[in-house]
Amino acid sequence: MKIVCPDGTAEIRELLTPESENKLKALGSFVWFNDRAETSEDYSQRVKDADGVILNWDMPVEVLNSCQKLRIISFLGADPRKFVDLSVASRMGIAVTNTPHYANQEVAAHAMALILCCAKRITAFNDQMHRGVYEKGDFTAELWGKTLGVVGLGGIGAEVARLAQAFGMRVLSWTRHASPERARQHGVAFVTLEELFQQSDIVTLHVTHTPETERMITRNLLESMKRGAILVNTARAELVDNLALAELLRTGRLAAAGLDVFDAEPVSQDDPFLSIENAVLTPHIGANTARAQGNILKIAVDNITAFFAGHPQNVVNKL
Repeated sequence: MKIVCPDGTAEIRELLTPESENKLKALGSFVWFNDRAETSEDYSQRVKDADGVILNWDMPVEVLNSCQKLRIISFLGADPRKFVDLSVASRMGIAVTNTPHYANQEVAAHAMALILCCAKRITAFNDQMHRGVYEKGDFTAELWGKTLGVVGLGGIGAEVARLAQAFGMRVLSWTRHASPERARQHGVAFVTLEELFQQSDIVTLHVTHTPETERMITRNLLESMKRGAILVNTARAELVDNLALAELLRTGRLAAAGLDVFDAEPVSQDDPFLSIENAVLTPHIGANTARAQGNILKIAVDNITAFFAGHPQNVVNKL
């Protein structure tokens, strides 16, 4: 049996613990590449005889079709849909797994950092100071007593709610799994999605991208937000009508947006948010900490060992 990581990095490789590496080696051979293949042909050569793959980035369909022995792709992340064609994998009988909850605290902290940057205009003031301009300008936004709307109350959303409450914020939430017990547990008030957007001073997104959540944050929802409100997205760009969001930011209808995710990654040069000054942008780094990446590797390895032990876990496609 052969397990391959075809598109890793040296930094991530160093986070693989001896225990996890020994689990992989117990299955057979284990090969790790510290770069991405330059061509599909090179990529296919790396994985053509693999039984299992630990996937850091993406696997093109033409490469996937060449994997006649492959039985499992263990994706390093919560949502592999943009990176692996799940329908093709299912047709080929290849399980695709994810790594849920590996970075709840880190992504929540990054969401709060974007909220603070947007509300306090940190990046704008920093740029101004580096240009030698010392001006306070208009008042910045306060958080105490303001309303935060949390869309999705899973592991990350619940942690954001906890952090926001420490800043004195009132927290509203929308989730498909609302209950009085969960409301009491997390100190939130459950409302409809429409009510959340209408009542919140800041909205932060924490739902998984699925066909059902595709572009769920519509123009109408964005236009229903308070004038001067803030939107933060550390989940997936596909959740939002981003053309509408860009327009509302340009016109000043919304005060700011904090974005860690984009429709195309790496970001294309024609991405509308690159030219919008009140958009605070980071390159999908919410989970980019040593602890989180160590967690993701451990879960990915455990997915592979559980699969070959006959107890599949975290499988996201139909087989």
